[in-house]
Amino acid sequence: AADAAAAAADAALVAKGERAARQQEAARTMQKFFQVCVTDRAPLPVSKKWGALVVINALFHVYFAINNLRLCQNLIRAVEGPAFPKALDGQTVEGRHFAKAEVVTYKYFTGRLALLNSDFGAAERQLSWAFERCPRAATGNKRLVLRYLVPVRLALGVFASEALLRKYGLDYFVPLCRAVHRGDLNAFEEQLATHQQRFIRHGSYLLVERSKLIVYRNFFRRVALLHPDKSTKLDIKRFQACLKATNTEMEVDEIECILANLIYCGYIKGYISHAHGKLVVSKGAPFPPLRELGLTSAV
Repeated sequence: AADAAAAAADAALVAKGERAARQQEAARTMQKFFQVCVTDRAPLPVSKKWGALVVINALFHVYFAINNLRLCQNLIRAVEGPAFPKALDGQTVEGRHFAKAEVVTYKYFTGRLALLNSDFGAAERQLSWAFERCPRAATGNKRLVLRYLVPVRLALGVFASEALLRKYGLDYFVPLCRAVHRGDLNAFEEQLATHQQRFIRHGSYLLVERSKLIVYRNFFRRVALLHPDKSTKLDIKRFQACLKATNTEMEVDEIECILANLIYCGYIKGYISHAHGKLVVSKGAPFPPLRELGLTSAV
């Protein structure tokens, strides 16, 4: 592929101490192909538009490699335009359809872009589509999709099974998912630090870090369940004492700030009574199931 050849050429130039420019040159050439395809006015059954997705995916590869993601929006606008074949979910239009491999690749890249825009709902939908329709034998590609699908679902409070993670060689997510599920702050911080460079390399560090709010939510929920009388007025100092018991020192103001954020995001139904040092929660479902909160919440 042209994008892979350009990447290899750039790597060779860098090794020689020269400036890498081949991928940018390849992108300019492919942009011309892209324009030819998307502006073709031939009848849809014989339109060059059916070849556009191959070029678009190659451009995605290059734009991600050179970190020029703003140009990706031009590609997406073209695909979402009225003249482009509406066949990105496997449909057949006027006897034609896109190759499944190309659609899977497109969904993978648009899912990653949605993550960068904090649109977790769109990211989850696109990446899920790509994973479910990626051939079973293509374990490497399925693993690539899961690198982003697992943390986006984690940030939404949905946990991948241990069997799935081990099947695709993503064992490092197992203790991380367990820490989030249990509300174990220390284990979460330890796992985040241990795999920090890996997540940075994959471009998912900030996404994984967002899951910390879910850790706090689950921790506070466990503390709330300790109240024997099921009171709706929870003492914030009790939260502080429980945090201290796990070797996490926090001032009351810090805890109130985290609780306010959880309330704002919908993870807790209630309000903070500063005068009485209480978290006053709803009688019904004070900690709503995360999946019910909607996939586009700002985690």
